[in-house]
Amino acid sequence: MAIRDELKQFKKERILEEAVRLFYERGFRGTSLDAIAESLDMTKPFIYAAYERKTDILVEIYMRALLPSLEAIQQARAQGGAPAAQLWRFAFNYTRVVISNQRGTAVFFREEVSIPKESRREINRIKKVMDDEVAGLLNEGVRSGDFSVGDARTAALAIIGMVSWAYLWYREGGRLSPNQIAGELASHALRMAGVGPEALAQAQGHD
Repeated sequence: MAIRDELKQFKKERILEEAVRLFYERGFRGTSLDAIAESLDMTKPFIYAAYERKTDILVEIYMRALLPSLEAIQQARAQGGAPAAQLWRFAFNYTRVVISNQRGTAVFFREEVSIPKESRREINRIKKVMDDEVAGLLNEGVRSGDFSVGDARTAALAIIGMVSWAYLWYREGGRLSPNQIAGELASHALRMAGVGPEALAQAQGHD
């Protein structure tokens, strides 16, 4: 990567980092580009060199929350193994994604109304792919006898929702470490899928 490209990427990362903090604390509508520039001790042209509009920043924050989440289920499935091991791996890694990007995840859930329509369609498409992947895994587990769920789509949304809401209650330095929380939520995900104690222990061993 050329030095110019590295510098541009560095600028984008700094802008995104500060924008996530300000959107989280003040909301998207309560944060101006001037406020972001001031917080960075920069001028507004510094922002415009990387982003044309404030909504462009918001869309990138959304993608950075969404794409690693999709990657968590796709990688879990690509690595293979029993359905229970795949579900464990997904829920564990997805929890880590949510916790590591807690503020960005909060912005993701709070600011959907501010996303431009053209970007919202793509975001909803990616969300559907993720939902489909998890539901597909659950259906596979039902067919193999590993899982026992009534409606796989509903169960998928329940599991994704359970993990997603960790952004609300996770506190850094709390009683449990991020890995311990990820393990707990992964175990809950398997119980929601109807996995018994023995299969649960085997799935945990594949983490």
